[in-house]
Amino acid sequence: MANRAFLAVAMLLLAVPVAQAQQDRSCVREPLAQHCTDCNPEIQTESAPADLPVLRYADLESEHKLSGLASYYSTFFDGRKTANGEIYRNRKFSAAHLTLPLGTWIEVTARATGKKLRLRVNDRGPFAKKFFLDLSQAAARFLGVDVTEDRHVEAHIIALPGEEPPPETIDVTEPAAAIASATPTGQ
Repeated sequence: MANRAFLAVAMLLLAVPVAQAQQDRSCVREPLAQHCTDCNPEIQTESAPADLPVLRYADLESEHKLSGLASYYSTFFDGRKTANGEIYRNRKFSAAHLTLPLGTWIEVTARATGKKLRLRVNDRGPFAKKFFLDLSQAAARFLGVDVTEDRHVEAHIIALPGEEPPPETIDVTEPAAAIASATPTGQ
């Protein structure tokens, strides 16, 4: 009985520093958080409204692997449900990523062909460590990933779940130039 009481007290004492570390970590993970007054004040500078999505995307891109080898779905999965509940179709453009939020829009560029394609992440995968992105067969065919020996692709986040992707005239690889060109000159 004394051992159980000692164990309970020890676990309680260990839980307090962990809870405090999680509270302090929120300041580090969200540098633009308005509720953190004890964080670094120079980080919480006022930004233009157009800069905020770019900063969110850059933060999200730094947390996820967005370049590497791409694979594509087998015909076996055609007609089956994806992770977000949609029905997967081989002839439609879609992608699967292990960690990106479902519904995120990405622009994928194939290194071998230089072709770009905008896709929405609607599934989880690939589950082979060698690959970082699963493409639908239509997307793989469009990018040339299905026939080239070089399956290396790069992805950039262009919109988060619930947002509409920007028009294709904006270059998403150069966010500063995109913001400058999209902002009216009179402001």
